[in-house]
Amino acid sequence: MGKGDNKTKKGKIHNKSYGVSRPRPNKKKQNMNTSQNFYDYLDSSNFDCKSISDIQSGLKEVCQDIKQEDAFIFDFEWQIFNINKSFEYKMDKEKGTVNGLSYQFAGNRRLEDGTEIPHYFPDVSKLEKKDFEYCEKRYADCKNLFAKTEYGLMVYFGKQTDYSKRIDFKKQLCNELFTLAKEYYDKAMQGGERNYYDLDFLKTLELAFTIAEKAKLSDEVNTISNYIFDTQQNWNIEQDGTLRVLVDLSCLMSDFFKIFKEKVDFNKIISKNLEGAKKLEETNIWGTHYVIDKVLIMEQQLGVSQENSRRYKASIYEKMMADEENKNRCIVAVDYAEKALRLYQSLKDTDKINELNQKYNDLRGKIQLSKHYFELPKEYSDKVAENIDKAISESDENEILAYFIATPWYDSIEQIQKNADHTSKTAVLLSMTNTSILDKFGNTIDVFRTDEEIKEHNFWQAYTFNNQLGTQTMHQFFIEAYKVGKLNYQFLMSYLETTWLNDTIVRNYHSTQVEIRPLDTLKPSLKRLFSELELYFADDKYTFDSVTITDSLTLKIESILRNFCEKIGILTFKLRQKGSDKLVMEKLLDDILVDLKHSTENSTNFDEEDRLFIKYVMTEKTGLNLRNKVAHGLMDLDEYAFGNILLLFSIVMKLSKYKFTPIYSPDEVMSDEKIA
Repeated sequence: MGKGDNKTKKGKIHNKSYGVSRPRPNKKKQNMNTSQNFYDYLDSSNFDCKSISDIQSGLKEVCQDIKQEDAFIFDFEWQIFNINKSFEYKMDKEKGTVNGLSYQFAGNRRLEDGTEIPHYFPDVSKLEKKDFEYCEKRYADCKNLFAKTEYGLMVYFGKQTDYSKRIDFKKQLCNELFTLAKEYYDKAMQGGERNYYDLDFLKTLELAFTIAEKAKLSDEVNTISNYIFDTQQNWNIEQDGTLRVLVDLSCLMSDFFKIFKEKVDFNKIISKNLEGAKKLEETNIWGTHYVIDKVLIMEQQLGVSQENSRRYKASIYEKMMADEENKNRCIVAVDYAEKALRLYQSLKDTDKINELNQKYNDLRGKIQLSKHYFELPKEYSDKVAENIDKAISESDENEILAYFIATPWYDSIEQIQKNADHTSKTAVLLSMTNTSILDKFGNTIDVFRTDEEIKEHNFWQAYTFNNQLGTQTMHQFFIEAYKVGKLNYQFLMSYLETTWLNDTIVRNYHSTQVEIRPLDTLKPSLKRLFSELELYFADDKYTFDSVTITDSLTLKIESILRNFCEKIGILTFKLRQKGSDKLVMEKLLDDILVDLKHSTENSTNFDEEDRLFIKYVMTEKTGLNLRNKVAHGLMDLDEYAFGNILLLFSIVMKLSKYKFTPIYSPDEVMSDEKIA
């Protein structure tokens, strides 16, 4: 096992969970100069997960008068208690993780030649079989329950010894973790300021259950399942700051639904969650929203009606709307009104639809069809409005369309990167902290842990902020241009028919020659956009159809990008081996965007500003990720926003600007095309 590098000067904390140290036990100091002295010190203690600093103090004391043969042991012991252990970690040695095990600290180490390389402490990728054999022996000998389970988890996740594969070992470790979890539960119930044992209880309980489930330990699965259910049902919702445990226990049962559905009553779980949600309404309306979403997932799993929960969720949106309206933040209030309205529409509740329509229209005096998150100073808004009016009055129809190609309301990539770098310098913790991206179901869909990944995440956060501000301006520009008659379907088609989107592409389908034009499949969704606008402005009670337009444009843009690649000779498919056969599969949109990136080796001439704009809107998990959400049916009615339609409209315009010139081979036979 490699030693830690104390000279690492920069890095980040990875999943630090031992943030609170408790008072050290009042013990007489021992003269610890051998490994056995340290083992005895550990065995005679009542240390738990909050005692890492006490364990490290014991190791430091040992190291003051160390024997050479014990040097490796003490260094490795230090690392064992700093290695994070969880089923969430997958094999990725380049990122400092192996299955179940991960570092505590990551940074860069400077070599003698001045180059920097990634550095992890502890570096779990360097663990060897002898390290796990040592942990196996310590697991057998150690008497302190917390330390014993730490050694046991090293053996379990390492999977490098025969003992690690034995059922009796997994059974013993599972029961020890279960016992430890129950101890943490008792400590959590004692309450008190900065008592975070509830989180340690959840983490340890989940480890115990997952080990039992994976090893098919039926007795343990039944026992722990019943305990989880009983604990969730008996949770004291009056205890401050602990309602998260109630919900997380529910999520654990929901995650293992196939197991729990035969053992517990999910209707009772849902009822208890709703009881907790009502309590949360008193102090944390956002927390209530989170709980209801979890309830909706469980109801979906059960296949029961979601009507009451959806109605409850709509009422919460109404409360959030009222709160924002009272704070004179009408832009945000409109967003909540729109979400509540969408839910009531799905419930076909005529009375509430009429009520919310009226409220929505009252609030919409400041902003229409919008979904924004920043209330801008009046002076700034007035100046933007003045500039928009001036630009529209001085521009003809083609110049109006050109604005959606140039999108001057957004900063350049270079400026956004500068903003991200500045934020990282002024918010040091933000720049060091690993981040997980969750979808609305609470599933982790992406993580950012290394320095490079965190820098990328900070860039996308800055991009999001800039995009939301810029989209407000684009929204206002679009509506005003439409109102004065300088932006409509006829003008748009007159322009697009002069672009490559109207060029004929000849294909052979099973020896049959077929001619296609990309624009033909775009026309219906673009026509629907302007026909819906006409209906909307003619009747303020009309519900704008964002769903059809968003879904259609999202998928058609992917089609256009494939046409684009076809014109410049980039393959849109790849080969996949299945046994002895080679199969053809279409490339993912992410792969296509990578292929379009311009470089010296890959001269596509594709504008990087356009490429990142498309990536943010279509596939970036930190961004809007519309392609994935639409294709997999992950968007609810209340999530379809007019701002997304404008972003998709702008992508179409940006792609339309490219022109292609043929590339000729030496014998004057046309071989391909390139972007002019």
